[in-house]
Amino acid sequence: MLFAPPRLRKGDVVAVATPSAPVMTPRRLARGAEALRELGYEVRMGPLAAGGVQNATPDQRVDELNRFFADPEVRCVVASLGGLNSNAVLEALDYDALRADPKIILGYSDITTILLAVHRRAGLVTFHGPTLLPELAEYPQILPYTRDKLLRAVARPQPLGRLTPAEEHTDEMLLWDESDDRARRLRPGDGWQWLHAGTGTGPLLGGNLETIGLLAGTDYLPDLTGAVVFLETCATDIRVVEQSLTQLRMLRVFDKMAALLLGRSFRAPDGFETALRQLVRSTTARYRVPVVAGLDIGHSDPMLTLPLGVRARVDARTRSVEVLDAAVR
Repeated sequence: MLFAPPRLRKGDVVAVATPSAPVMTPRRLARGAEALRELGYEVRMGPLAAGGVQNATPDQRVDELNRFFADPEVRCVVASLGGLNSNAVLEALDYDALRADPKIILGYSDITTILLAVHRRAGLVTFHGPTLLPELAEYPQILPYTRDKLLRAVARPQPLGRLTPAEEHTDEMLLWDESDDRARRLRPGDGWQWLHAGTGTGPLLGGNLETIGLLAGTDYLPDLTGAVVFLETCATDIRVVEQSLTQLRMLRVFDKMAALLLGRSFRAPDGFETALRQLVRSTTARYRVPVVAGLDIGHSDPMLTLPLGVRARVDARTRSVEVLDAAVR
């Protein structure tokens, strides 16, 4: 059974958890918290971020998450940022608490392991979208596309409907708490690129390409049969991407899926984007499902928020990606 969490309302408590990399930039952290307050939410900062804990153990990270999961006042748990090793918390998470009191779980990148595990073990819709750092702490404000797509997903009990590409994007890097006191430079968007024809309908499931592979053979990876699979990568070496795609092929993910959505590249060298599309096109050619690249998900900004477990339809003929069901109630 699929559980949709209650929608996020003005005045609700949004908790900030740190299950992955430590937060070492207090000014940017404070800016992200203030951005959430400006959206109308109360912010509850977890002790790992608030205290700038550098080397939190898995037990500390689990304890922080489970306290938020069990707190009836907390309606959303957003990751402070991604990083590495969030898979170390999966075995001790309180999935029963989330079944009893569903909450919005939000993040991306390394947080993919938690999104997929919570969906698999608790049956909960989870949300692949911005973390506090960097997106919600963007200077001078959250990018409008990121903000609007997030609120449509978590604050409105209606289907997202047809998704649209961002008109501008950026992957400019400004050092946090050093040079991030100006807006990043945006450049015109490239739109989405349709690599294979076809139509497909199924639940949205996916996340960071390399991170998904960490769950292979475990009880934390959902069944991808019939899924609209979405993938994003922060790799800049095409061989790394090929290695991860080969793993998914050997897991028979591509045999089972209804469609494939591929995120926009991040700070890739010249020629990488073309090589990536050629690699994905050739890897998926025999499966006869629609494949679209360049989606606004992943490590460049702005970004969509995609609800895991909610049905989507991909139609190459009309060049449309449509989310069919509400993600919150």
